[in-house]
Amino acid sequence: MLRGHDFDWDPSKTGSNSPHLTADAAQRLMAMALDQYEQVMHQTPTRVVVHKTSRFWPDERDGFRTAIEPKVRRYDLMALEPQSTVRLITTSKYPPLRGTRFTAGDLDYLYTTGYIAALDEFHGVHVPAPLQVADHIGQDTPREVLLREVLALTKLNWNSAALGGLLPITIKFSRLVGEIMREVPRDREPLPQFKFYI
Repeated sequence: MLRGHDFDWDPSKTGSNSPHLTADAAQRLMAMALDQYEQVMHQTPTRVVVHKTSRFWPDERDGFRTAIEPKVRRYDLMALEPQSTVRLITTSKYPPLRGTRFTAGDLDYLYTTGYIAALDEFHGVHVPAPLQVADHIGQDTPREVLLREVLALTKLNWNSAALGGLLPITIKFSRLVGEIMREVPRDREPLPQFKFYI
């Protein structure tokens, strides 16, 4: 695990409650992540995928790309936003199938929860809403492959008996790890091994 650099965020100046990085901060964060990967794995990654829950601002996008492109040929930046304003209505008594995808303009919507036909069950207590998938920035990964990857990553929480969740493990666990990292004093470097955070 690694802890990013401190930065100031003033919603009154930016008009957004969701923090966004400057180009320099995004570049430094990605460079730090790539350096950590290379130290541990003794090689450069063949592909980098960044999932975040808010849209990429142009500075963030440019900063990430500046750090990635000299080292890694394949990368994908994606915004995966939980939302509840767009839903499909089915003609059956069940919600849409888990894995259903539809597109509106340049936005994709993916049901990561929903009716599971193989089990003939719906494992939810509320009407499911799809994830909004936006801002795909990258090289040549087909959109269908990216959405399949997101869907698969919703099933990787082995600390749960749930078949799948709304968010992929990349976002779910980063939030949980973030809660633990808040308790690590600023003058101490967090231990990088994942086993300390599960």
